[in-house]
Amino acid sequence: MAHWPRISLITPSFQQAPFLEACMSSVHDQQYPALEHVVVDGGSTDGSNTIIERYAGRLSWWCSEQDQGQSDAINKGLQHCTGTIFGWINSDDLLLPGSLETVGKAFA
Repeated sequence: MAHWPRISLITPSFQQAPFLEACMSSVHDQQYPALEHVVVDGGSTDGSNTIIERYAGRLSWWCSEQDQGQSDAINKGLQHCTGTIFGWINSDDLLLPGSLETVGKAFA
């Protein structure tokens, strides 16, 4: 496809280190060419920061600070998104292969 629409995907997370790596891998393994991934961690103390830092070079923005819960984290992430398509994936969920390509084609 000549022009892929930018997809902004937010991952809100808090104390989800056992699941976070698999979630982030499922997002970045998509290899969607116009992905903007934002991670908003609520100040976890379980090693989540170490995982997020490994992906920092592939993230558009991330933070780890206390928030008011999932909705607040998503709204905080939205402030840093520039895509034409917005969504979120919780840190204990996974994207199936080809998911972002299917969404991109549907919106194109």
